[in-house]
Amino acid sequence: MCTYNGAKYLREQLDSIVHQTYPLHEVLVQDDGSTDETAAIVAEYVKDYPFVRYQQNQGAHGYNPNFFSAMYQATGDYIAISDQDDIWELTKIEKQMAAIGNQLLCTHRTKPFSSEGASIRYDPRLPNVGMLRLQYASILGHTLLFRRDLLQLIPDVTQGYYYGTAYDVILSVTAAAYEQLVMVDEVLVHQRRHASAATYSDVDRHRIPGYGNGLYILWWSFKHFRKVKPLMVQHFQRRLGMLEQIKAETVSLRDAKRMLQWQSSESLWSLLRLQWFFVKHRSEIFYAKGKDPQNFIRALLFPVMQVYNYQYLLNRQH
Repeated sequence: MCTYNGAKYLREQLDSIVHQTYPLHEVLVQDDGSTDETAAIVAEYVKDYPFVRYQQNQGAHGYNPNFFSAMYQATGDYIAISDQDDIWELTKIEKQMAAIGNQLLCTHRTKPFSSEGASIRYDPRLPNVGMLRLQYASILGHTLLFRRDLLQLIPDVTQGYYYGTAYDVILSVTAAAYEQLVMVDEVLVHQRRHASAATYSDVDRHRIPGYGNGLYILWWSFKHFRKVKPLMVQHFQRRLGMLEQIKAETVSLRDAKRMLQWQSSESLWSLLRLQWFFVKHRSEIFYAKGKDPQNFIRALLFPVMQVYNYQYLLNRQH
């Protein structure tokens, strides 16, 4: 667990961790310079639970470096990631350890809630977590349990192609590249959403299925295509650079690299090849598997409509 001024909800989260039904080897809490009561609260748990460890960074690390630093200092054969403000089901680690088997990484469902009026949305469909899907979406870090061996397989996290790439993306994409990722189809974490959280973002009403939303996204994407597409090319070039450092020899990795090569081009030919690829692999790329006839139309339009998903790149320019 990495903390930063998390005193408000910290006790509730720590209680759900130290009382897990699976016997824990250690709970490592690493703080990034909190100025609230975080240190004092963790000290109580260090006193009461011998397996709880606390350490403070020398100088601020930031979100990503803080988590990677903590992972490499963990001493267990399996590592689970925790945010400072969620609530775990007491059987979370037990069920993930039972499911992971010989795989590198295990994830599960997570359900958001808010006690402060933050906007939330939960999709009850079982999400895709394969390699192609993970080029456009991420598995939330607080759902991850992985073998320590995975840290030896990820590329050098200091390289430039990791710009803007969160630790959970790096870990899950690497595991998916080796085709060693499994999912528990059960809600094992209740994710607290509040506006002050580092990862909070408001629910985009245009993404909620309903009449007219798809048309709005298509209109917005056509309108801003020329501005956003060059930024997307840079984004996918960095992502392709990351994949090229992964040493797996799998069909999943091969297909993902081919897809990102087309994403890294502004040519009409690449756009058409992407369109063909999205249609062919639509059940692997969109949120959930299934035979929804709308997915065929979505796949045809996705090379353009995906521009809407990367509008945040415009803000990075300013």
